[in-house]
Amino acid sequence: MNARLSRVPPLVALIALAGALMLVPAAVAALDGNAALARTFFYWGLLSLLVASFVAIAMAGQSRRGVPTGPFPLLATIYLALPAVMALPMADSLPNMRYLDAWFEMISAFTTTGASLIELPRRVPQAIHVWRGLAGWLGGAFILAAATALLAPLRLGGYEMIRRKTTALRNAGVGAGHGMRLRVHAAVVLPAYAGLTLALWLILSIVGVPGFDALMQAMATLSTSGVLPRETLGNVGLAGEIAIFGFLCIALSRRFLPGYSARARPLHRDPELLTAALVIGLVTLFVVARHWFGAFETAEGENLPAIGRAAWGAAFTALSFLTTTGFVNQDWIASRAWSGLTPPGLVLMAVALLGGGVATTAGGIKLLRIYALGRMGRYEMMRMIYPSMVIGGNEYDRFLATSAARSAWLFAMVFALTSIVIVALLLFSGMRLETAMIYTLGALTNTGQLVQVAGDQPLYWVLLSDTQRVVLALAMILGRLEILVLLAAILDRSRRN
Repeated sequence: MNARLSRVPPLVALIALAGALMLVPAAVAALDGNAALARTFFYWGLLSLLVASFVAIAMAGQSRRGVPTGPFPLLATIYLALPAVMALPMADSLPNMRYLDAWFEMISAFTTTGASLIELPRRVPQAIHVWRGLAGWLGGAFILAAATALLAPLRLGGYEMIRRKTTALRNAGVGAGHGMRLRVHAAVVLPAYAGLTLALWLILSIVGVPGFDALMQAMATLSTSGVLPRETLGNVGLAGEIAIFGFLCIALSRRFLPGYSARARPLHRDPELLTAALVIGLVTLFVVARHWFGAFETAEGENLPAIGRAAWGAAFTALSFLTTTGFVNQDWIASRAWSGLTPPGLVLMAVALLGGGVATTAGGIKLLRIYALGRMGRYEMMRMIYPSMVIGGNEYDRFLATSAARSAWLFAMVFALTSIVIVALLLFSGMRLETAMIYTLGALTNTGQLVQVAGDQPLYWVLLSDTQRVVLALAMILGRLEILVLLAAILDRSRRN
């Protein structure tokens, strides 16, 4: 029986899982006294479970042939089809939301982008927000399993930067098909992922955050989706922000994955953590200095508590956007009252572009690529003085400064070209250049909240046309999967032909 069930396609298994998760917002709606909404989620959840079960039974005894060898067809199908199923109860329950809007909302959540088309989140039932949060949480778990199960063996998704086998998780399910590898890796990742979510939920509840808000914030933090029941994070208190800050650090390095090798470098020498600390420190210093100079004009330059709040707000918000979560600290906003200057949103755009750690839920270019490019730049500058210089350090350090750096440069160029294509498509649809650039980077880096803080005036996803929504939804999927995966699939198919 287990052998037959192992042949069930991953998409069918995920649809069954989504159907089971639909029962959660159904229960929430029932407890809130919204019987119609509860029935909608219950019926669609039951229907999804039944259809997935019938398809699984029908395909369990079949041996499929001619399945594509690369991971991109499988992952692209899941990211296109699964949100289409998850959008059904949402489109059926909200009167002003079309199916296209619900599909965009679910793609945004499942890719952990967090771009929402809901104009007034406070007027939407809690069950809808729970479903959005669960979609983002499931998307975070899926990308963790997919990165180690499918991308790592092919040295894609950032794993081309890692020469040594640093995780025991990468060896799980070797020789099996894509579906089996996904199941094996999900069985390792999901318990730790769910346990950390539960831990943060309990911590936030203990420090005084209401239970529902604490649950949404915990799921949004661990998945780096930033999906919340309101426009901003709100005032969760210093203790709550410290807890979220600590859990956001998990998205900075692959070393926090289950099964990470004990032979790894010490914590203080981890290249991803070092790069993240440097970026956060520079952003904090720049923001505080900028506000401090502005405060002198209003005779508030010696207000030490205001300086401290501005520093904490800058550090928290910088880490949030570095992990592509998109939480904006209240102190980041309140610092304007101290200095009279608008917080520099362009800095957050640059930080989100850098991204988080390899094989984490964060999007962006990835910190390890930035670190490798920095080492290569340093050695190239030294070669200008000493042309015969030999790169020192251990084998991995030399690998980072040579082969890994060239791979990082290739990805950065492909990322830039992809951004140009997306911007051009948005320009053809009638959007202005600056606005198109902000939306493109928000989609490709999977940081939907970026559009509200990057420009001089906040932008909103709900103002997009249907064509622009489709283009940006596809950009979210490309940003989540990384364009190199698509190129590898194209090159592999061309070689086989």
